[in-house]
Amino acid sequence: MANSQSPQPRHLPLTASDLLLILILGLGSARFLLPAIAAMFDLRALVAGDHRVSVVMTMLALQTLLLLFVVYLVAVRWRGVTWQELGLVPLPRIWGGRAVAIAMLSFPLMGAVSWVQQQIVREEFRNPQLTAMAPSEFSWAAYLGTLAVAGLLAPLVEEIVFRGLLYRWIRERYGFVVGVIGSALAFSLLHGIAGLIPAIALLGAILAWTYERAQSIWAPVILHGTYNAVVTTVLYAALAQGIKPPGM
Repeated sequence: MANSQSPQPRHLPLTASDLLLILILGLGSARFLLPAIAAMFDLRALVAGDHRVSVVMTMLALQTLLLLFVVYLVAVRWRGVTWQELGLVPLPRIWGGRAVAIAMLSFPLMGAVSWVQQQIVREEFRNPQLTAMAPSEFSWAAYLGTLAVAGLLAPLVEEIVFRGLLYRWIRERYGFVVGVIGSALAFSLLHGIAGLIPAIALLGAILAWTYERAQSIWAPVILHGTYNAVVTTVLYAALAQGIKPPGM
């Protein structure tokens, strides 16, 4: 009698050294490559001028694409991981709206966590990302460019890396809870913003839970992209009104 049960998905054929290699090459090398590119084209003057946001977003896009290329080389080409195994499978229809709703509910949660941290450390909150991504005044070009990178490109690549790759690898070996905590901590620490580590870790946990439930990387991509898009829109709406948001 034939076995009617669907086959269990295989474990990702990656070692801890492979993951470390991806992080070092994909994230670490960008810290050396991007400054070299900036020096080569003498971008320091542009960063300090009116084209600062365009330059910063271009560099962020290059860093993000470099990370995706490294994942492709190490995981896909070298180790034989398929894109489907990294979560790029069709999204259940119900999860599109759910992901957007979860993104909106995440705002008050992250705000509360950041407020509690600020009360504990007694330091003024600063977010260098807001300073880097915002011009001195509203600009449609800067807004749309930031939206494309922060709301589309970065969420797609980061979800493939942190949920499709890192979370799944940890979960397969140590279970759901450790997978959520480990991938969330890595997600927050590698963003490098001390004042937002607890809040970003919370968002990382929500993204991992969403991926676990939806079983498609597109659910956390939509959630992550919606979150970043709303933050970007609120930031530029404030600039259009001549308001300087807190944290800048």
